[in-house]
Amino acid sequence: MNETLPSLDDAAKKLRMLAAAASPTVRARPDLARVVLDRARRKRRGRRLRQAAAGVGVGVVALTTLAAATVLGRADYFTVTQPSTAMESTVHVGERVVFSKKLSPARGDVILVHLTWDGREFDSMLRVVALSGDTIGCPAGPTGRCEAVVVNGRPLAEHYLGETVTDPFPTSTIPANMMFLLGDNRPVAIDSRVIGPVGLADVAGVAVQIKDRDGQARAVPGAPAHGGPGDRDNVDPAGPVPPAGETEAGPR
Repeated sequence: MNETLPSLDDAAKKLRMLAAAASPTVRARPDLARVVLDRARRKRRGRRLRQAAAGVGVGVVALTTLAAATVLGRADYFTVTQPSTAMESTVHVGERVVFSKKLSPARGDVILVHLTWDGREFDSMLRVVALSGDTIGCPAGPTGRCEAVVVNGRPLAEHYLGETVTDPFPTSTIPANMMFLLGDNRPVAIDSRVIGPVGLADVAGVAVQIKDRDGQARAVPGAPAHGGPGDRDNVDPAGPVPPAGETEAGPR
């Protein structure tokens, strides 16, 4: 029996409609952001499982928007192999990042998020710098350079950036159920400076651990402390790292 499966674009549109339908009642429930986020994650996981099953049935491997190796882990975790330089030097190309499906994003967290930019849809690893209600900007100093990103009137101490320079950008206030995201490799990252604030409903997971090519694990620099998977079998291994230049999670 041939059955037409919904496209990724259709599924994404339905997900955004779900978030939009919930937003008018945000003021009525303090926990609505978490409810919307959990609902979006469940719908996205169901979509990926249906596509994988369909691919097996017709002998076709279903590819997700994220071109890097993304593996749904058992229980609360999954892993993604970073194909982009957008998060250097926090996450290097070819390193694996373990994400939790259950955590809500906090300031400083590195997240996996679905983005739309210039007519393209893709998944990307970026850092949460501001949440709804926060003000954020990067004012130019006497030299014309931005000395520090300023959130709610206070400069951020971003020790994880190394020598990376952030170009000035104007101050704005983040709307409800939205986040302001930045890549740690500021000169090349496609982030909220370009696409604006991003919705909580577009978050797939919050990073809890980074693993280098030798399998050595480390915490996520600059992020709140999160407990990672209790045993190695709880996280499925990522697949082979794609050849450089052939695939990526988003624009470099």
